[in-house]
Amino acid sequence: MARRDWWDTLCAPAEAWPAVLEGKWLGCEDGSSLVATDPCSVLEGNVECLRELPGWLNRHACQFPDGAAIGFFAYELARAFEKLPLTPHPALPDFSFAYYPRPELTPISAPSFRATDEHPPGEFATAFNREVFHEAVGKIHEYIAAGDIYQANLTQQCAVRLKGTRPEAIYPRLAGGQAPFRALLKSPRCTIVSGSPERFFRVHSGRILASPIKGTIGRSGEPWLDRQRAAALLASAKDRAENIMIVDLLRNDLGRICHYDSIRARLWEIESLPHLFHLVSHVEGRLKPDAGMLEILRALFPCGSITGAPKIRAMEILSEIEAVPRGVSMGAIGIIRSAPETARFEMDFNVAIRTMTIQNDIATFNVGCGIVYDSEPQAEFEEMLLKARPLLEALGLPTHGERPALEPVAAKR
Repeated sequence: MARRDWWDTLCAPAEAWPAVLEGKWLGCEDGSSLVATDPCSVLEGNVECLRELPGWLNRHACQFPDGAAIGFFAYELARAFEKLPLTPHPALPDFSFAYYPRPELTPISAPSFRATDEHPPGEFATAFNREVFHEAVGKIHEYIAAGDIYQANLTQQCAVRLKGTRPEAIYPRLAGGQAPFRALLKSPRCTIVSGSPERFFRVHSGRILASPIKGTIGRSGEPWLDRQRAAALLASAKDRAENIMIVDLLRNDLGRICHYDSIRARLWEIESLPHLFHLVSHVEGRLKPDAGMLEILRALFPCGSITGAPKIRAMEILSEIEAVPRGVSMGAIGIIRSAPETARFEMDFNVAIRTMTIQNDIATFNVGCGIVYDSEPQAEFEEMLLKARPLLEALGLPTHGERPALEPVAAKR
C-alpha cells in the first residue's frame, strides 16, 4: 500500500472520511502529521448511543490493534452526564468517531499552506453585537454578585457564507498559525477545521494530563514589546486568579477518577501564538484502575475552561444567555487508540476552540471569554475579536474594524 500524502488526504472526498491531526498530539509530537482515510467503521449518534462507544472501540482494537478512532464530542453531549437545559445542535450528532485500521505519520507539506482561494467569502454574521454583548456580561455580573457562580465563559457564534470556498483551502491557512492541536475532519455530514491551542486531556501510561488556558493578551509584532506583554500577562493578578479558578475546578474533576494524592498542578506558563499569548497551566494525576473512557468523560466533559465555575451552574446560566447550540465548537476533537501494555485506551483531545464547522457552504464558530466580577465588557469584547482573528484570516476575511452582519445568526433575547 502506497504511503498517504498529506495533501492528498486533505483533498480526499468526504465519503472517504479523511482526517488530519497536526501539532503536539500524542503520537505525532515530532512535527509530522497523522493522516487517515477510509475507516472500517463509523459510530455517531446522540447521548443515548454513547454507551456503545467503549464496546465499539474494543471490537475494532482487537481486529486492528494499530488502528485508531478519530472524531469529536459536541458540547451538548454534556446532557449525557448532567440534567442541563442544553438544546442539541439540529444538524450534528452529539458525538462522531471513525475507526481507521492504519493511520499514518507523514511529513507536513509546508508549501500547501499557500493554497489559494478563488471564491472570496462574504462577511461574517454574529449572534451578539457590541450592545447585546455588554448586556450579556451585565447578566453574568448579576449572577456572580448573587453568589451563583465565580466565573462564566461567555461565547458568541459567528457565521460566514463561503461562496464555494473549499475546506482544504481554509485549513492550511489556519494550520499555518501553528496552534498545538490542529485538526481537519471531513465527512459527508460536515467538515471540521480546528486550530486549537488547548489540550483538554491526554491519557498515557495510566496517567491523565489536562492543560487549561485562561488569560489572553494580543501580540504587537515587535519582539521587545511582545516580551513586555507576555510578562504583563504572566504578572496579571486578574488573569492568574481566573486561571487558578479553572485549575481548582479541574483538580476536583480529576479527583473523581484519579488517586487524589497523585494530582499535581504546574501553574502559569506562557503559550505563544502568532497573534496572541495565552496563560496555560497543567494538572496531572494517576488514573484509578476503574477509570474507563465513559468515567473520564463523566468527570471532565466539557472542559471547565469553556464553561466556568462552578461548572454546572455556569452551564445553566450560559444556556439562558447564549444564542444557539455550540455544537462541535467548545466540545472536543481527538484520537483514541489501544494501549495493550496498560489494558486501557490512550487518548488525546483538544478543547475545540478556534474551531469551525462547515455545512451547506456556511462556516460557523464560537469565540469566548471568561467573565468574572471585575471583567470590563469592552475589554472582553475586544478579546473575543482577537481570538476570532485567525479564523477570519483563514476564511479570507479582513480583520480590522467591525463589519455589518449579512445574515444574522438566530438569537434568543
